[in-house]
Amino acid sequence: MDMQRTSAAAAVAALGMLLRSSEAEAPTKVGQLAQWNEVVSIGDTAGSVEKRFLDQPTLPGFIVHAGGKVVGVLSRRTLLTAISQPFGREVFIKRPLHELANYLDNKPLILESNTSIAAALRLAIGRRDDLRFEPCLVKTGQVVGLLEMHTLMLAQANLLEEAVTSRETLIAKIKMILGDH
Repeated sequence: MDMQRTSAAAAVAALGMLLRSSEAEAPTKVGQLAQWNEVVSIGDTAGSVEKRFLDQPTLPGFIVHAGGKVVGVLSRRTLLTAISQPFGREVFIKRPLHELANYLDNKPLILESNTSIAAALRLAIGRRDDLRFEPCLVKTGQVVGLLEMHTLMLAQANLLEEAVTSRETLIAKIKMILGDH
């Protein structure tokens, strides 16, 4: 009986070590993901913002400031939608961004940096259809970054893949420990 208890205790200790060694290495919080920090003023012209988008083809959007405060997000898609309307280019290109107020996301999803990737993704895809894939803001103290949806979705996919792999590895190790080939 003592030998069975010792063997069971050793198996439990080994399982504990396996569980601790299987902890995720991939980012699990949105604050750990790559973010953009490009900022424009609400007084900047749509033309100057368009030029910055053209100069940086991978840039997803801008954090829009007014008086040192974040007032919204202007994504590439949003600007292109505004200026592609009939007479949109003529109307908006030389005017300040505040005249694009109907297009500006002035209530962007703001996530705390310690928000889990899974929770952030649920919040992001729970937004209205027209905002569902727009960038989110991530707040770390006083610093705000712009998080692309595809970065968030890839992070969630990586976590899921890592969890499945860890589970399979853990099951195989448990079977080895228990002698169940």
